[in-house]
Amino acid sequence: MRTKPKSPLSNIPSLFGIALAVALLLDATLAFNGLVPEQASLYPTAARSLEKLATDILHSGIALVAFAGGIVLAVSLVLLPMQHVYRAREARLLQERKRLEACNARLARQAASDGLLGIANRREFERVLKMEWRRAARERQPLSLLMIDIDCFKCFNDSYGHQRGDTCLREVAGILRGAAARPGDLVARYGGEEMVVLMPHTGTEGAERMAERIHAMLAERALPFPDSPVAPRVTVSIGISSMLPVRDANRSILVQQADEGLYAAKESGRNRTATVPHLRPIPSQGEAPLRSGHAQRA
Repeated sequence: MRTKPKSPLSNIPSLFGIALAVALLLDATLAFNGLVPEQASLYPTAARSLEKLATDILHSGIALVAFAGGIVLAVSLVLLPMQHVYRAREARLLQERKRLEACNARLARQAASDGLLGIANRREFERVLKMEWRRAARERQPLSLLMIDIDCFKCFNDSYGHQRGDTCLREVAGILRGAAARPGDLVARYGGEEMVVLMPHTGTEGAERMAERIHAMLAERALPFPDSPVAPRVTVSIGISSMLPVRDANRSILVQQADEGLYAAKESGRNRTATVPHLRPIPSQGEAPLRSGHAQRA
């Protein structure tokens, strides 16, 4: 069923309502702005209502701005000083933290080093040996150890006194540090006048070259020792052990073989190097290590 189209005249009431609303709004706006006198205004009541509404909004805005300004002022007077105090305290805490870290690092170095010689002590050597043994076993790399003893050091102390003996120990330790220049090498005091050089990723040939360098540097330094039965200068004997570690093996065998090499060097006349020429069977952790010849040396 077809519907008849609406006549354009049917939209006249709605258009008239829109025109009336626009006229009312325009008249009220002009009366509020003073462009049309109140007596001439078509709708003075609407104009006065609009003016009152605008005034109320303006007053409310001023009050809101004043309130916000008060809040900003309070924040400025209270929070900003607190922020300065907090930043100053944070800076002090950071400075104190750095001081404590430096102090802890210094204490750690002192605990790991020999106070007289300035090289690693026995405890630090044992810790590094354990770590390097595991690493060498994991990477299947050789690990070498030089055990070094100053020849006739008891005679040196008896002849020149313990103070000069301490000076001699420091001189030899300095030469060892200069010879073992690689970052991974560790120079440590093993006990008394004995020192060790632990050399990761180094086989027998590399360890023997290190021993030759130590002998050459000592000869060049020529620390006087006229009463020595070996030479008129300070000399050392060196024992070398080089192994391919196994993870569950007893790492003390490396020290024991270097000690046996040192004993052999002393028995052969001192001022020389001896290398343990073969790899012994490595006992497990539960087995007792072989007795060292260290106690038999003079």
